[in-house]
Amino acid sequence: MATIPLMLDQDDNLDRLPSYDEVTSGKKVEQSNSRGKLHSAFDIEFGNSSITSSVVALAHVSIRLGFLRKVFAILSFQLLTTATLCVVLYLVPNVRNFLQHPIFLFVSLISSLALLFALYMNSHEVPLNYILLSSWTIIQSVSIGLVVSFYNVDVVIEAVVITTVVVIALFAYTLQSKRDFQKHYATMFSVLTVFFVASFIQLFLQSSLFNFLVAIAGAGIFSAYLVIDIDRIMHHLSAEDYIDACVSLYLDIVNLFLRILQIINELNRN
Repeated sequence: MATIPLMLDQDDNLDRLPSYDEVTSGKKVEQSNSRGKLHSAFDIEFGNSSITSSVVALAHVSIRLGFLRKVFAILSFQLLTTATLCVVLYLVPNVRNFLQHPIFLFVSLISSLALLFALYMNSHEVPLNYILLSSWTIIQSVSIGLVVSFYNVDVVIEAVVITTVVVIALFAYTLQSKRDFQKHYATMFSVLTVFFVASFIQLFLQSSLFNFLVAIAGAGIFSAYLVIDIDRIMHHLSAEDYIDACVSLYLDIVNLFLRILQIINELNRN
């Protein structure tokens, strides 16, 4: 699979094709290319554009870069929200103790699943998709914050640093790789199923070694999923699928962080 070209070719001309912002504005844009043919673009939020109906990798460089900027901006907001709520829950014990009530944990789980389903059904409906994504991110952030609050600060900081380095390295590797990672999706889904079963057993089997092995396996699995999702976003999603992209990347990153957190904690304990 070819790498994703992010630089302009010599025959590219930004004056001849609509920008990402023009495409997302909902206005029809007609421009001619070097062969005299017309390109039309409509609001990509509702999937009416012929120019953005193809995958991101085949879109014009202006749309490609605009898509990446939008995804990284939303993902940064999600991660910043999660980090902020983690700090708040860590510093305010009363709030943390209140949110640890079993009823709230059950409600947050149901709400998270319901919001995720609603987000899937309305991923192109603006501004509803942003509202649903923000609500889902907040609930996820609270759940993650409750988990993080059980660890020492130095362990959390070390996990954040390691996760950041790993994520950047995986992004760089995937974006320049010529391999097709989608062929491994079915295999990874099977491995993920086994991991969930092992995680369930982990609740009843109080073994430090087993916890450590499950954490290592989880870190490897979600690292692989991050690579697969980056490849899927660039080669199989269209420019209007930015919500899908952000949800996938967010889940991969936070799950990778939680596994690294467990690994560091087990190493420090032993």
